[in-house]
Amino acid sequence: MNELLERLCEGSDELWLSMVVSTDGLVLAHHGNVRDPDRFGAYFAELKVVCEKIIAQLDLEEIEEIYIRSKSGAVTLFPIFDKGYLACLSSASMNAGKVQIHAWQYIRKIHALMS
Repeated sequence: MNELLERLCEGSDELWLSMVVSTDGLVLAHHGNVRDPDRFGAYFAELKVVCEKIIAQLDLEEIEEIYIRSKSGAVTLFPIFDKGYLACLSSASMNAGKVQIHAWQYIRKIHALMS
């Protein structure tokens, strides 16, 4: 799984970090520079839970992805079917569509490894 994440990040200079996190926030694999992967995995899990609560309150369907952009970077979370999710950290100049194209190429491969 680490090799897949490495290839994902190598696909764009603007994609700095990728991480596979289980549904309970456990980091299963990551690639990129992060001091405490377990802490970031927990943050990503909390972010997903909060967004799910918002979506439920608005009576909308399941989350397809979560995209948050700041002045210096962006975080995108993609569900890996029912197995967990893929978190990507990218530059602020990399638009959501480009992150999405790169990530969805790997989600099925990651899911197959998790099954």
